[in-house]
Amino acid sequence: MKITYLEFLRGMSCLFIVGWHMAFLAPTGHPTHLTAYWGTDALIMFFMLSGLVINLSESKKPKTRKEFVKNRFIRIYPQFVMGMLLGLLALYITGAAFPSFKVILGNFLIVSTMKDYMGYIVPSIESNLPVWSLAFEVAFYVLFSFTIGRNQKKALFYWFIIALIAIPAFFLKTDRNALTHIIAVFAFSSVWLVGYYIYEYRNHFYVEKYTVLFGLGILPLISRMQFSANFYDPLKYFIFSIFAIPFFRFCLQLPPAGKKIKMIYLIIPHTLFVIAALTIRYMPLTNTIVYSTFPYVYMALGFVVEKLRLKGYVLKFIDKAGSMTGKYSYPLYISHYTVLFVFSKYIHNVLLYAIVSLPIIAIIAYGLENWFQPVIMRYFKKGKQVKTPLLANEASRPAPQTSLMPAESA
Repeated sequence: MKITYLEFLRGMSCLFIVGWHMAFLAPTGHPTHLTAYWGTDALIMFFMLSGLVINLSESKKPKTRKEFVKNRFIRIYPQFVMGMLLGLLALYITGAAFPSFKVILGNFLIVSTMKDYMGYIVPSIESNLPVWSLAFEVAFYVLFSFTIGRNQKKALFYWFIIALIAIPAFFLKTDRNALTHIIAVFAFSSVWLVGYYIYEYRNHFYVEKYTVLFGLGILPLISRMQFSANFYDPLKYFIFSIFAIPFFRFCLQLPPAGKKIKMIYLIIPHTLFVIAALTIRYMPLTNTIVYSTFPYVYMALGFVVEKLRLKGYVLKFIDKAGSMTGKYSYPLYISHYTVLFVFSKYIHNVLLYAIVSLPIIAIIAYGLENWFQPVIMRYFKKGKQVKTPLLANEASRPAPQTSLMPAESA
């Protein structure tokens, strides 16, 4: 089941990350630390969206633990391997130093994290740094698979409690080792679980358009808060995820049900965030003022769209852009950095760097999604079809063949 707004959010989040990495690797040098937040904000949106979509998918068509793990493996790992191979090829082309066998193995096992900020078990390879987030995403899937069963709701609740406990533990554990990696996974899984619970309790609350726009405008101010020196702060992004709830509920495009989230519920905390930003001064005053106005700017844009009767055009754009960018978000994510990494080494003109890189990124993403992934799907589907008649023959009777087919296809 595809939901237009969610597909659009998936695609736009990926494009934000691609844009940030393009700026990060640009020949003119790295952008400021402040602009990096936009890419990280998009990543947190990805985590929330993942939890929500997993619940949506499982609610529509529940799977056994084995089926869930297999489906996730087929969707993620083959293209992940291609992304890693492209990363190694990029190292060879640019003449960069190859990592040790341990680092390469850790990357292929999806347990790598960024060396500068995390580096818990092994660092992500230099030519495909974004794979660090997949280590967390895959860990969330593994944790979720353990909850599948008769007592899933209780298991998810306990997981959420552990995730909340892990957030302060994340700040107390300063060593960079496997235990810290586990703590970090649990801490950031709080964001994933917020997304999961949004769909779980979708009929218990609803929100209107202007409240959604106001809440969406608060998010950049929250993501720039600094509770610690660590750029990837699970406490900050857990708060971020809480204030993103109205936006995600609205994106589900469901009719009003349950309790209405009123504007005042957001205005009061937004005022407190603004006061904190003006008092603590963890970013320049100009930036604080600009970000503080975002909720009202977003509401004004919504008002203009409504008054000029542009809603139809906006929805049409969301539908078309979402169907395209949402479909290719994963192959774009897994492959874009390697292309940018190579051309940033050899092209020193920013415009030429962008003109050359973007078409190649698009071609690789298109090929991975439309040529490579279907081959993988056919391979696994073929194995399933072969297995069915064998089971029927072993039973030595014709009836089980028809009864097994629906189960296999499910």
